[in-house]
Amino acid sequence: MNRRYYRLALFATASLQFIAGGQAFAQSTEGTVSDEQPIIVTARRIEERLQDVPISISVVDQDRLTKSNIASSEDLAKVVPGLSVDSRYSSEQSSFAIRGFSQQLRTSAAVGTYFGEVVAPRGSGLSLQGGDGAGPGSLFDLQNVQVLKGPQGTLFGRNTTGGAVILTPRKPTDRFEGYLEGSYGNYEMFRVQGVLNAPLASWARVRLGVDRQTRDGYVHNVSGIGPKRFYDTDYVAVRGSLVLDLSPELENYTIVSYMHSDTNGSVPQLFRANPSAGFGFFAVPQVNRLNASDERWQIEQKLINPRAMTKQFQVINTTTWIATDNLTVKNITSYSTFIQDLRQDIFGTNFLIPALKSYISTAFSFNPDGYHTSDQKNFTEELQFQGRAERLNYQFGLYFEHSTPGGLTASESPSIGAVCLISGFTTLANSRCMSGPASPNKGSIEFINMAAYGQATYELTDQLKLTGGIRYTYDRSKGMAQGFDYSYRPATPFTFVAPTPNATPTNPEACSTGYPIATNCVFTGRTSDKKPTWTLTLQYSPIGDMMTYATYSRGYKQGGVTPFALAGVPFYRPEKLDNFEVGAKLSFRGTVSGNLNFAGFYSKLTDQQILLGLTDNQGLLPSGTSVINAGKSRMYGVDFDGQLRFGSLFRVDAAATYLNTKIQALDLPDFTTYPFSEYEVRQAPAVGGPLELAPKWSANVGGTFTVPTSEDLGKIELAAFYRYTSAYLTGGPTGRSTPIKQLDLNLDWRNIGGQPVDLALFATNVTNQFTRTYVQGLFNSFGFDTGYLGQPRMYGARIRVRFGEGE
Repeated sequence: MNRRYYRLALFATASLQFIAGGQAFAQSTEGTVSDEQPIIVTARRIEERLQDVPISISVVDQDRLTKSNIASSEDLAKVVPGLSVDSRYSSEQSSFAIRGFSQQLRTSAAVGTYFGEVVAPRGSGLSLQGGDGAGPGSLFDLQNVQVLKGPQGTLFGRNTTGGAVILTPRKPTDRFEGYLEGSYGNYEMFRVQGVLNAPLASWARVRLGVDRQTRDGYVHNVSGIGPKRFYDTDYVAVRGSLVLDLSPELENYTIVSYMHSDTNGSVPQLFRANPSAGFGFFAVPQVNRLNASDERWQIEQKLINPRAMTKQFQVINTTTWIATDNLTVKNITSYSTFIQDLRQDIFGTNFLIPALKSYISTAFSFNPDGYHTSDQKNFTEELQFQGRAERLNYQFGLYFEHSTPGGLTASESPSIGAVCLISGFTTLANSRCMSGPASPNKGSIEFINMAAYGQATYELTDQLKLTGGIRYTYDRSKGMAQGFDYSYRPATPFTFVAPTPNATPTNPEACSTGYPIATNCVFTGRTSDKKPTWTLTLQYSPIGDMMTYATYSRGYKQGGVTPFALAGVPFYRPEKLDNFEVGAKLSFRGTVSGNLNFAGFYSKLTDQQILLGLTDNQGLLPSGTSVINAGKSRMYGVDFDGQLRFGSLFRVDAAATYLNTKIQALDLPDFTTYPFSEYEVRQAPAVGGPLELAPKWSANVGGTFTVPTSEDLGKIELAAFYRYTSAYLTGGPTGRSTPIKQLDLNLDWRNIGGQPVDLALFATNVTNQFTRTYVQGLFNSFGFDTGYLGQPRMYGARIRVRFGEGE
């Protein structure tokens, strides 16, 4: 029996067994559409009602994550307008962007991701971005996901300009309960989850969970080289948490998590060619071949052995001491490791020379044998004090983060323009090309972040509150790298050979550009920053269910060192942000109840970190990218979200963001004054144009209808969600995404026949819209455009069996 039929049989058998054996399990107490329980968030590091927090926040609970079939951070943008995701190379690589603040290659995250109050593990980021996000398996068994918009540099662990994404896991309770869940869908999607919560004693309780998912790739590779499918899923995530009540005033909470993902990765589709530029002449036949097919979701690529593998381990320990009725002391310590291997055809080209069984190299990234693309260890320590004195609520603390290399990371590949034999090389030494350069690099990077912070809210009256916060941060990064200059030089024409060093009398070690000969081609650099950030908020509540606020905040994102950079530009400075925001939050009850939230914002960004594409004007040195501080931008817009409940049967949820961004100035350096004056700017952002990953319009609206049924039959809900995102700039002057217009449908049947069994049917992108989520705008430089492809129609079924005492 093949895998497909085996899984169908397994799913059906398990479903029948669960329903037949349902009498042994407890009932669900999940609420109905009309539930008006307040949403609790931790946006200011304390538990508060969402409607009381003067911040623009989007909250997605676990129920919505499950209904929308969201399993990775790449999918999170479906339910949060204003949140964009850069998922180039693979879903494991995803990083967030909010209000136009995105993470440039080899820089720190513009949007911080936090799990259990701890910032996400860093990757090295020396060659391609890794870490700093929510990897596969992060979005199960959560209390909720909170998306905070705007700078969050006062209370949170790491300074960010765009905002924060907070993942709050479910904490162990004193009840014996849990669930088993299985899902099956098209593209051979198979997912199994299990969670067990149990009290061990009156003072100890544990919660264990596992999430396993596989899915065939939805993009077909028609080159005949390498795997047949890309954009696949294959991960396992395990989480365990333990709460110990050491005394009535002292609690210790530990979370241990592990994730392993191993896929073919994601390859962009080449869809447009410019014969008069770069490699455009070679791109035309590939574009014609792909356009001749009726299948939209297909690519061509030239690697025999592509791979995207990520392993992440993290342990978090939180000790909370209620010192007095008015003072709580909290200590949060974490340790994590992040390892990633990436071997990808970055541009998705297949420029073949059939007579030679070879191809023209455009861009690869691969870790050679014995090295990883990212290998980083991370330690954080935070001491926090929270207290109250009459009308004053306050908190202050100290923060320390140290990220160290687990070993040297490396990147090797033939450079752009090399003519190479089709092979599954895993090191530069076993690659075979007949011409072109190669520049292997290996290195490491270390980060230290330290901060002292304090924030307080004073109730001037029962209706008027003033909040002020300040933070002083010290950031340091230190990097080293070793780079060599190689070439493929055959003794006879049309012969494929291994690369050899370009040694000369003045450069006997064959050091690559920017790597000192005197130190055996080793570059070492170090940079540090010291900056204050602050926030000031005035909050007014004219009536009990209405709150208005005005906020001014200063944010910044740290500078750093990029040892793999070109043209003698290995350092970049912090970027600085001034943000102004006004907002209102309204709740109401009655025949129609719900809430409406609005926020308007204006931001100014200076010393902006810009990624430049560089090329050698003499055609001798390898092309590449460097990060410099050259930009000045402004952003303004409006956030809206709301919910209307019409009795107990119908609910409407809606959210929208309008965002207007503009690069106001770009002060590019004169590279003739740099150590390697041969370089010139090949590609840069356009002054007057928008920022990348900043859609002008994004919105979603959904309706949920509860079918009137008896408790004996169970609870049946029908839901439809529509989302729209306008086209936005992704990369280069010609790189724009496809506008997204997609419909998702769900049917949930809970407590089937009065038993603790839930069944769901789901479908996403029902109309099967074809989208390009990230387009690398290379039309005028390399002579072609390539784009990463969004998901086609996905559908399936899910069954959950609950056991124990219930919720």
